[in-house]
Order: sequence, then C-alpha cells, then structure tokens
Amino acid sequence: MRFVTAFIACSILVASFGSSNAEQQDALLPQIKKNGVIRVCQAAYPPYNVKNPQTGEWEGLNVDIVKQIAAFLSVKVENVDSSFSTLIPSLLTHKCDISAAATYVTPARAEQVLFSTSYASDTKVAFVPVNSPIKTYTELDQPNITIVTRSGTAEEAFAKRFFKKAKIKLTTSDATQAHLLDVAAGRSDAAFAGRTGGIMFLKQNPNIKLRLIEDRQLDPSRFALMLPAGEYQLQQYLNVSIDSMKDSGKLEELTSHWLGTTSK
Repeated sequence: MRFVTAFIACSILVASFGSSNAEQQDALLPQIKKNGVIRVCQAAYPPYNVKNPQTGEWEGLNVDIVKQIAAFLSVKVENVDSSFSTLIPSLLTHKCDISAAATYVTPARAEQVLFSTSYASDTKVAFVPVNSPIKTYTELDQPNITIVTRSGTAEEAFAKRFFKKAKIKLTTSDATQAHLLDVAAGRSDAAFAGRTGGIMFLKQNPNIKLRLIEDRQLDPSRFALMLPAGEYQLQQYLNVSIDSMKDSGKLEELTSHWLGTTSK
C-alpha cells in the first residue's frame, strides 16, 4: 500500500513538473502583451528587410507585416539587429521574441524553431558578371570556379548540395547583398542568392554589372516568421494575424508596394 501511495505521489509530481515546464515554455505571448513590446530580429535582405542608412530604421515588407501584427497585439516593436547566421541562436537565447528576417522554411530549421504560416516565397539563382562567359549551371560548377553565398542561409545549404565541383565561399558581412558586391569586386566568380532580392538590388544599383544565369526555379521555398520552439500560442497568434491580413487584402497591398514586379 505504501508503495502504491508513493508511486501515485511521484506520478503526480512528475505530471505537475511537466505541466509547469510546458506552461513556462508557452508563455511568450502573454509576456509580450504584459511588457507592451515585441522584440524582433532583423537581418538585411531587400526588399523584405532594409535598414535605412539615413534614419537607421528598419523598412521593408517583413517590417510592415510585423507592424501590423504589433498593432493587433497593441504593443510596440523593438527591432534587434541580427544576421542570418545568428537568427536561431538569438531566438533560443531569448534575445528576440520572433525573427522577421526573410527566412526560408526548411526541415533543418524546423528541428530547432517554430514557423508561422507563410506570407511569401522566393527561389535561388546565381549571378555572374555581365561579361562572364558562363551561361549555364553546368559551366558554373567547375573546380576553378568560386561561388559566394551568405553564411547561415538556406542558399548556403542548397549550394553545398547542388554544386559538386565549384568552391563555395561564405560571407558573414552584414552589408546588404554582400555576396553580390563580392562578385562585382572580382573576388568571386558568381553569387548564389535569392532571386527577388538580388534582382531588386541590381535594379536599384545599375552601376553593379551582374546578370542571372539560367533564370529558372532552383529550390523554390516559402518565407515565414520564426519563433522559439514550444511557443505554440504565439505561433497561432501569428498565423491568425497573417491570415487576417491575407483575407483583408492588406498583405497583397504591402507585397505590391515593396515587391512590385521582379519578373524582368
């Protein structure tokens, strides 16, 4: 009888601990509302996330999406400067409540964090100098070729799988489209980048003479907000907010404003 009583007491203690731990893990949404602030990791990738050099303020599609979500929550936004390689560590160490960087939804990331519902998508492409003799990905994937991409990104992971012979070089610079600038400066033969951001950057900087090779869909992927693992209540709030923006036409309005057309 004593054994049974002790077993029941131990079971209750374990269940209570598990429940308490789960509650602590899923407490971010009420904490944000209590603090009146949502802390948001930002990493440069125009036109989704751009830090205005004159004002020092973050702008872009993702920035405006988060502003809408903050308005739903009746809280202020506190942007936290980050980089793609530090986004997940920043979430896991609670430096940010969510990440609004233009981040692809991938299985590897899903093992570490939660994603919101998707709000946009993009694909990956290679950019070379306009006078480069390289026309195809087969010609690009050669042992004497250096392809630069951003560290800690889905482009890095895909490039390492896709290119079997070429050397993959990583940049950790926080500068906007640093990998494209690396090619323009002659330090690399090609840059592997997101299509939308790359094309818009080149349109805004016509002095940078780069072009696409084989403009085709390479690993098309969706973008979503990221948040810490276990924060399911906040995840649901983000999903409902984004769906509401889709239904009202607000998301389409913001997307049209920031993306326009990138088909050419």
